[in-house]
Amino acid sequence: MPEAVPWDFIEEKRDAFKSALYEVQNQGPLQGRFQEMFEPRLVALSPLHHGKPSSCAPSSPRPKLRFAARFAHVNGYTDDQELFYRVRAEIGDLRKCYNREDIAAYDDEKLAWMLFVDGCAVLCAVSYVVEGKFDKLNTKEDLLLLKILICSAKDPQIWEQSITDFIAQNLMTNTEHRKRKHVDDDKDYAHLLERLRDELLTGEEMKIDNSKIGRMLLSCGDSRKHRKTFRSIKELKESGIHVKPSTTNNLKDIHFYCNFLGKLMMPRLLVDDSTASKFLNLVALEMCRDFKNDFEVTSYLCFMDSLIGSADDVKELRVSGVLHNYLGSDEEVAELFNKMSSDLVPDQKRYFKVTEDIHKYRTNPWTAALAKAYYTHFSRPWTFLAFQAYFSAIQAYFSLPLKSSP
Repeated sequence: MPEAVPWDFIEEKRDAFKSALYEVQNQGPLQGRFQEMFEPRLVALSPLHHGKPSSCAPSSPRPKLRFAARFAHVNGYTDDQELFYRVRAEIGDLRKCYNREDIAAYDDEKLAWMLFVDGCAVLCAVSYVVEGKFDKLNTKEDLLLLKILICSAKDPQIWEQSITDFIAQNLMTNTEHRKRKHVDDDKDYAHLLERLRDELLTGEEMKIDNSKIGRMLLSCGDSRKHRKTFRSIKELKESGIHVKPSTTNNLKDIHFYCNFLGKLMMPRLLVDDSTASKFLNLVALEMCRDFKNDFEVTSYLCFMDSLIGSADDVKELRVSGVLHNYLGSDEEVAELFNKMSSDLVPDQKRYFKVTEDIHKYRTNPWTAALAKAYYTHFSRPWTFLAFQAYFSAIQAYFSLPLKSSP
């Protein structure tokens, strides 16, 4: 039997998430929009969707039963009752994962059987996704149920690793689908979404200092407090600011630095038909009243919306290597980000330094002239290199000590 775990400290967080998710779907800023992003697409899981008609997920339990039977067979269980009673023994803690009203119609036996089938099906399906037998799987299963089943498996480490690899494959910033070891495997997560969010917000951040010329250009800009003074990537490019991909998968790794031209460094982002579902469910998680966070994902979506005003902006992000578009046209991506961020309130301090430096750079009277000269005369690599060599030679000449006359 799995060891007893003090789940009391995350019980309220789970309940708050369920309540917040309901509010987001029915009363919150996303009301009437993206409703399908909160509904199951392939197979309905958990008591929240059991027995409810859905246009997205089939109501038949047969696919889940096949997956559950596969999980039992792989782990050497010939009698499903033995594995079922592992879940039945923990039904008291499992009930705490849901609002009482949502599971009031189920006695312990029915609820345990439902969770047993769903949990086994999720673990088996996750394993198939990791092995490449499925393309995608969207699941919002609670991790307590999965932990109980993993502890009952023949080799728990294999199934734990499949969860880790599954999260890595679902990172929107992991464009190369590289396997990553989670930074804190010992942390008790209440939900798969919480673990996905943690992965998106952890890891090293790039630290690039401004050059001497860059510091001089920024010092000449307007340093007064201000509101955001740019509306798109196109405007930034016209003022001499280029967008470049950072080397990390951390959504918080957004920096601006200045050398000769300005550079906005951002993590790469993969956009496909699952992006909206992942982001909006993460936003719902951040809206939980008892979930302590700084609204990092919400703030990121709002910052992306400030950069994307049209398909031209998406094209610039795509050409620069920041955005990988597997959704469709650039117009669809622009519309997606504009809709996702509608009515969301970001943490105003999250990107204050970035927007402040961008403002200083754009309000410097010299930067517009430098950008125009660059696009007119030095946009080709060899001409720009020649200019840099000439400029460096001038700097070196004036830095030499003056010879005293005889």
